[in-house]
Amino acid sequence: MRSHPTSIIYIKIICLNKGPAILLLYSQTQQLTMVDSVLYDLGKALATLAADKLKEEYTLLVGVPEEGEKLQRKLKKIKSALGDAEKRELMMEENVKSWLDDLKDVVYDIEDVLDDWTMEVISANYEGKPKHDQNEAASSDREENKVCSSSCIPTPSSCFKPIKKVKSRHDIARRIEEINGRLDEINKLKDEYKLKSGRGSDQSVIAQRLTTSFGEVKDLDAQNIIKQKVIQELQPTQDTDGGSKIQVTSLVGMGGIGKTTIAKIVYNDANVKSHFDKLMWVCVSHSFNKMLVSKEILNSLRGNKSSYPEVLQHVLEEIDKLIEGKRFLLVLDDVWTDNYRDWNDIMSSLSSCRPGSRVLVTTRKNEVARAMKSNAIVPVNELPEEECLSLFQHFAFSGRGESERHNLESIAHEMAKRCKGLVLAVETLGRAMAFKSTKREWEFVLKSNLWNFEDEKTGLFPALSLSYIDLLSPIKRCFACCCVFQKDQVMSKRDLVWLWMGLGLLGSKIGQMEIVGEEYFNILVARSFIKKIDETEEEVSFYCEVKVKMHDIIHDFAQFLMKNEVLLFSEDGEAINEPILNKCSAKIRHLTMVSRRSQLPTVGKDDDLKHLRMLGIEAPYCELSDIGDVLSKLSCVRVLRIMSLNKNVVPSGSIGRLAHLRYVDFSGCFELKELPESICDLFYLQTLNISWCSGLKKLPKRMGKLVNLRHLYNSFSLGQLPKGMERLSSLQTLSYLDVRERQLDINHELLGLGDLQNLNSLQGEFLLYGIEGGIVEVEEAEKAALQSKTGISSLTLWFANNDRADDDEGVMNRRLKVLEALKPHKDLEALWIDEYRGQRFASWIISCKDWLSNVKSLKLDSCQPNLLPPLGTLPSLVSLLIWEMRGVRSVGEEFLGIEESYIASSSSSSHPAFMALFPKLKTLKFWGLDEWETWADPKHDDNVQIMPSLSTLVIKLCGKLKSLPRFLAATPIQKLKIIACPLIQGSIRDGSEEEYRWVSNIPCVDI
Repeated sequence: MRSHPTSIIYIKIICLNKGPAILLLYSQTQQLTMVDSVLYDLGKALATLAADKLKEEYTLLVGVPEEGEKLQRKLKKIKSALGDAEKRELMMEENVKSWLDDLKDVVYDIEDVLDDWTMEVISANYEGKPKHDQNEAASSDREENKVCSSSCIPTPSSCFKPIKKVKSRHDIARRIEEINGRLDEINKLKDEYKLKSGRGSDQSVIAQRLTTSFGEVKDLDAQNIIKQKVIQELQPTQDTDGGSKIQVTSLVGMGGIGKTTIAKIVYNDANVKSHFDKLMWVCVSHSFNKMLVSKEILNSLRGNKSSYPEVLQHVLEEIDKLIEGKRFLLVLDDVWTDNYRDWNDIMSSLSSCRPGSRVLVTTRKNEVARAMKSNAIVPVNELPEEECLSLFQHFAFSGRGESERHNLESIAHEMAKRCKGLVLAVETLGRAMAFKSTKREWEFVLKSNLWNFEDEKTGLFPALSLSYIDLLSPIKRCFACCCVFQKDQVMSKRDLVWLWMGLGLLGSKIGQMEIVGEEYFNILVARSFIKKIDETEEEVSFYCEVKVKMHDIIHDFAQFLMKNEVLLFSEDGEAINEPILNKCSAKIRHLTMVSRRSQLPTVGKDDDLKHLRMLGIEAPYCELSDIGDVLSKLSCVRVLRIMSLNKNVVPSGSIGRLAHLRYVDFSGCFELKELPESICDLFYLQTLNISWCSGLKKLPKRMGKLVNLRHLYNSFSLGQLPKGMERLSSLQTLSYLDVRERQLDINHELLGLGDLQNLNSLQGEFLLYGIEGGIVEVEEAEKAALQSKTGISSLTLWFANNDRADDDEGVMNRRLKVLEALKPHKDLEALWIDEYRGQRFASWIISCKDWLSNVKSLKLDSCQPNLLPPLGTLPSLVSLLIWEMRGVRSVGEEFLGIEESYIASSSSSSHPAFMALFPKLKTLKFWGLDEWETWADPKHDDNVQIMPSLSTLVIKLCGKLKSLPRFLAATPIQKLKIIACPLIQGSIRDGSEEEYRWVSNIPCVDI
């Protein structure tokens, strides 16, 4: 079976005065999107050169006008037939699949030719320069040699410098000639296969309904009946289940029918939560691994993903210890293994629990439910026809008027019927139809041959195919490439956008790739191809990172589209003796390997490896040195993701030769000690992810040479960065900078606070560490100009006081001035201030209503001021954490933001103004306020609404706090947790009946 490259290319010939024609390749779909504008820039650049110069330097790289015009006509024919080819390929016509596959191979080779030609020009540009001047030259020529996502087109001034490597030039000319010949054959086969010409997809317009809000998924009677039945099964009985501590309930039904949705609804039900001490959710998936499942259970019990034992028995023992005497609910989602022996050890580790504990299983197989010794098996069947139609209309008719709905109703009824009662099919197709404006468009979809798609396994592929074919071509490719991740793997928006960018799928306009990627991401979410993971109150993240997952059937569909391009390999059992790629007849372009063994399996022969565009390796027990031989053969790789490897260093000689690399990910390689200097030779490198590399303490000195670097994602262990990086004006991600050692840096080898001055492209999250006012100069803080960095959404200012004792007035004033100088821009979404030891907060914090009005998440940690800012005036604040502010003794009106002048005017006025304080706050946590004694109600609370959205309140280690304010009784609080606060606990226990009734009405209370 062939894959679905969906690539259209056409050639435009620009003929210069009696000079040679310049071959311009444009992309209209996934594979060539990255080449589009860069080649246009090339045409403009070369057009400015004299014809004689072109003849002298570029004759071997171009064709004559007549030949170019022939190519243009051929490729226009290919382009016009692609729409028909896409549909026929989905219908499994093997010859069409082969034709598209050949076209895709040509596109990949064109990318390589462009990259290699560019590197020849760059090499010629710097040839002969002294070594010590090359870094400076890279910076000074930054604008002149700016590179796009996939191709670098030098400007005229750099092209005037001759390419002296004649052999290389001849090689490139020969490759172009060969590509032209292959395109001849592709065009010939197009006619032979009778591919119909058509207009194709419109690439210039994003559907107008893109901003439509679908709202919450509609309640369905059929699912509600099942939900109530499951809840009834989960509730502990009077006799604690006749002596059985743990009972198992299984939801059984075909894929895409809504089992996981029902399980989530049950899991998040407030009444269900009230019955259990611990709730755990584990996604098991097709490839069962006892160690991984046990670790996920342990993570759920701990509430975090800290280090855990590497021996299964030790993990199970810790589970047993943590679960002892507690009643739990454990959801095992998407279970496939029907061998009960696989579960024996895990279930035994849970046996020390309190009677009434429950396990809820979702599975497609009755055999699994029986093997799990289920006490109850609840079947999940197809939706009834009327509910199927209702759900389809909920998505497809969103935002339409009554007359428009009536006009489309008969077609909607037929489409819903063809979805065969499968919730996933209804939702995916319904969301796609919401983007169709006219009845003619709806009828076209209804009459499509794709409804005849043979899919005996799931019945979902016809609906998915229709939704997929409706996507713009670049978005199709981005969706299909998501299958390089393992099934059920949590992906972040950042991961996906960086991957798409590294593979050249986001166009080539400088500064716009990330914007395009975010737009594509949002479209895939809106169409339900990927789904956002709901954050529970416990999981409210300070950093604004969007996490998503792909339903396993949609993952299957993406793999179907990429079958001959993507290989996912997992080695959990016995060692594989033959090379992985030996089993593949096609040219695999993307390989993901997961291995739990101490030695990596053999990947493949040189000819197999040279085609790889992406290599991903997750092997926690292997050493980095094991992959040196593999890396040396990856001549075309664009994306390299080596995660969670064990120890050692990156092989120096190998990584520096991977000239095409755009994206390198070493995240989770905890014992990685250093990166080789040769990584600075990767001219095209856009993204370097070295997060969670705790052993990595410094970066190569020549990092400033990476002029195309846009994202450096480093973590807390690596904050001291080399001088020269201030020249990287395209840098958008710099997650962490430590400036503590700058004062001792007599050789000026480290990046300092003031060096941030010109890095105005910074975006996303940024943590600034070591800005203690006794060390950092105020002038340096002012020079950093954080206010001009409007792309930063999440900012952490960590003063790192280290218990300094010199709290004299001069030091205190400098701290205040430093904080004052680090004022962010007004669109900031998250702010964390840590270990600030000034006497009072800066004016932009005191005037937070004016300056922090868009902040959604705020944390004040270990700060010295004894008065909290007026945070109640923040209109967008959702999450607030106050930690270890040991100087605070009282919290009252200053915290709410009620001004005395307002109270006075309200008291004297017959019609006082209404005021909402903390209007959107959902989560409020106080932790470790040792001296906090009183939390006062406002003196005048008429026409004042306080915390009308509050859902979670946590107070911990506040030993002197005496009582809670009365206004909390009017909030819609769902979860109250009070730990190590004896005076409050006594107040609630011995308090009034009214106070007791308020607490008892809260669904989830832990006191």
